[in-house]
Amino acid sequence: MSVSLASRRPAKSISSPAALGPQLPDPALAIAYDEARRYVQLRLRSLPHGGLRATCTAFGFPYTTSVGLKTGSLQREEYRLVQKHLRVFGFETELVRLYVGGQLCEHYLFADAALLATLREQLAAHEQLVS
Repeated sequence: MSVSLASRRPAKSISSPAALGPQLPDPALAIAYDEARRYVQLRLRSLPHGGLRATCTAFGFPYTTSVGLKTGSLQREEYRLVQKHLRVFGFETELVRLYVGGQLCEHYLFADAALLATLREQLAAHEQLVS
């Protein structure tokens, strides 16, 4: 008795474009790399003396690159490192690429609007203190 391969696989039925909706990232829940980097930079600068080394050791982050992130002297964009630091600061994100001005740019997608609002409130408060 032969069994066809089609009977072993679950049926993939995409009957309408709406079925693709949950798979596409919501731009309203995403922030650009520069905004995420600024937030991480401000949080790293707020660590006490020696805190950056301890954080890097505890979470396995590259210390020299994290110092570059803190001081703004990175030679290239460090998308994954920023994402890892965001996770340590309590913001679980997904790295996605979205079109901005006709170009694909890296963004950090939040699971819900409340977490994104919290990050933006904290960033605004820190930037207000600095300026």
